[in-house]
Amino acid sequence: MPKLSSALLALPLALLLAACGSDPDTTANDADSFAARINRKAAPGAPPAPAATATPAIAKPLPGAAPGAFAAGTLTDPAAKTCGANLMGPFIGKPADQSTRAAIVRTLGRSDNLRFVVFGSVDTVNPDPTNPRLSLMLDAQNIIRDARCG
Repeated sequence: MPKLSSALLALPLALLLAACGSDPDTTANDADSFAARINRKAAPGAPPAPAATATPAIAKPLPGAAPGAFAAGTLTDPAAKTCGANLMGPFIGKPADQSTRAAIVRTLGRSDNLRFVVFGSVDTVNPDPTNPRLSLMLDAQNIIRDARCG
């Protein structure tokens, strides 16, 4: 009886080893099948490939927003009219000299709730898009780079 049980234990191991040496299914791994898969061509008898998805449509800017990618509280946000950030598009990229600052005040129609945030002071700035204060962000060369509410 001990010989029979050891033979039964050896049988699955022998089958497993025999399967390792068998020829693999080459029809799914040949060059033509691979090319059909990567080119999304259906192999004979294969299910059809899923339909292509539609190209996403990019929404037009809302009225009152400056052109560019939307960012809440900035000049691309129509709600930024609470602070006037949406009016600052023409001043982006200009130096924050006296004449530009005067033109900004004329465009806003006010000089209160307006601040110029100098480069390096972002740690002290706490943005709040609902705040009516306009913050104009300056770079190291004193160039206006962004307009934000808060």
